[in-house]
Amino acid sequence: MLPWYPTLRTLLAIMTTRCRYDESTSHGVNLRNLQAMPRFHILIAAFLSFFFWGCSSSDKPPVEEQSDSTVVESEVSSSPPTSLDSAEPWVEVSSNTGRPVISLLPRNESPNDLVVRDISVGTGMQAEIGDVLEVNYVGALLSDGTEFDASWNRSQTFFVPIGMGAVIPGWDQGIVGMREGGRRVLITPPHLAYGSSGAGSSIPPDASLVFVVDLLSILDLEPPAIPEPTEVGELLGVEDLYEGTGDPVESGDTVTVHYLGTLTDGTVFDASWRRGMPFTTVIGVGRVIAGWDQGIVGMREGGRRLLKIPSDLAYGERGSGAAIPPNTPLLFVVDLIRIQS
Repeated sequence: MLPWYPTLRTLLAIMTTRCRYDESTSHGVNLRNLQAMPRFHILIAAFLSFFFWGCSSSDKPPVEEQSDSTVVESEVSSSPPTSLDSAEPWVEVSSNTGRPVISLLPRNESPNDLVVRDISVGTGMQAEIGDVLEVNYVGALLSDGTEFDASWNRSQTFFVPIGMGAVIPGWDQGIVGMREGGRRVLITPPHLAYGSSGAGSSIPPDASLVFVVDLLSILDLEPPAIPEPTEVGELLGVEDLYEGTGDPVESGDTVTVHYLGTLTDGTVFDASWRRGMPFTTVIGVGRVIAGWDQGIVGMREGGRRLLKIPSDLAYGERGSGAAIPPNTPLLFVVDLIRIQS
């Protein structure tokens, strides 16, 4: 398990101090790159705006714009899922490990409620509402087995806060209670998936879905303190608050991080922590500000780094909305969670 993600207590702590996290913008990174299905990533912005509008105004992201994924807003429900242990199976899954292959079994009906089956029960920590999880998944139509999305196809794990309305209700209800190392099948009726609207061309209206979800880790990283007021020189400053382990980040790597961005006086203008969702991007190819492209190279998984970024490596003369004036140096505290590739 990666020891680096927020629990519900962490998120509540952030919310109680959100006004200290200043009148930041919701500058949030509109998560791009996470594919069609429970590319439900983006919904987290809507959820968190419920908590943070009172202290923030909106503006464009300070890091990277990411395109919207197909998302259906969900309402969190505590209704217990139906157990597949007491019912005739809907699907067979190829194995307990590796990329799962889903085979449909003959059924003459559609599910009315969420159906859950553990293919293998993990031995690690148990997922609770508010946890941020690292998972792999495959999603298919229950009608004919057509696969519409899979994290395996991208060779990238998927990070998601669970039970918080960031994903479809079938996931919010069905993944709670899983243990690290487990594999679970979710048979999801339309009202707990994408309903009468469907999702793009891949998921038709009123479609029942099947997911095979592997819970890799429950992430537990405490948010950083807001940096003390700091002067930034003409050159990029890098300070490892603590070092990680493993291979260092190289230019071109896809990385998943948490971050906190402030002005030099401690004013917070953006933080992935507010959204409860880590941020995934490619380093060294111009998708993020130059201070990130240069300053994250060399970090190791599990490390936390303070970047002191002069204005010419941030937003320069143009600034970024009302929160980041022209010619403003910036501070970022970056936690490297995963090197994805």
